[in-house]
Amino acid sequence: MRFKITYVNILAQFKEFKMIICARCRKSAVKTAWSRHKKGSSGASEWPLRAQITKRLNKPNLHVFKNNKYCTKCLRIVKMDFNKKFLPKEIPQAAAA
Repeated sequence: MRFKITYVNILAQFKEFKMIICARCRKSAVKTAWSRHKKGSSGASEWPLRAQITKRLNKPNLHVFKNNKYCTKCLRIVKMDFNKKFLPKEIPQAAAA
């Protein structure tokens, strides 16, 4: 049975990709060509036992912080800014007399 392309299916795919986006830098999932080993690495000519090349979905490493999703790089930046704004600054101690 063939897969029907409908508005609902397209919308579901869009929502799936929307969930895999960093809130700060907009890094998202990327499709890449992926192979188990080099082409023709198995024998005398290039074609015997050639590795199958497939499409693979590489997803960013997302974490939830303050109800937003951030990639690892942006999470460090956001947390540093958050700590600078909300953590109390060091109080200078009175000089001992």
